[in-house]
Amino acid sequence: MEIDNKRLIIGLSLVFILGVLFAVVNGIYTSSTNEQLPLIVYLISFLSIIIGAVIVLLFQLRINRIQLERILKILPNDERIVIKILLDNNNSIEQNKLVVLSGFTKVKISRIVQKLLLRGVVEKKGMGNTNLVIFNQENL
Repeated sequence: MEIDNKRLIIGLSLVFILGVLFAVVNGIYTSSTNEQLPLIVYLISFLSIIIGAVIVLLFQLRINRIQLERILKILPNDERIVIKILLDNNNSIEQNKLVVLSGFTKVKISRIVQKLLLRGVVEKKGMGNTNLVIFNQENL
C-alpha cells in the first residue's frame, strides 16, 4: 500500500497542530494550577493517536480492496483469473506455475501475460527457462 504524498503531508500537519494545541492546553493548565498535566492525560492522548492511525489504515486497506475488486470486474475472465492467482501468491509467480494453477495452456498464459504487460498491469523478468510475472500495483 502506497500512501499519497498529499495525504501524508495533511496527516503530519494535523498531528503537528494537535501537538501545538496540547502544548497550549498544558501551558494554560500549568499557569492556572501551578502543576503539570497528570500522566494519564499524556497516555490517553498517545493511545488516541495510535488508535486513530490504526483506524485510518484499516479504512485505507478496505478502500484499496474495493477498488481492486472493481478493477478486476472490468478485466476479461481469463485475465481476472491470472491477476487473482498473482494476488494470492504475494503479487509474483513463475509463469510455469501460473500455467499449472490456472489450468490454461502455456500459449494462452503467454498471450494473457503479454496483454497485461502491454497495459502495464504486470512486469516480466526472465528466470532461466521461465519468467517471473510480477503484479504492478503502481499503475492502478
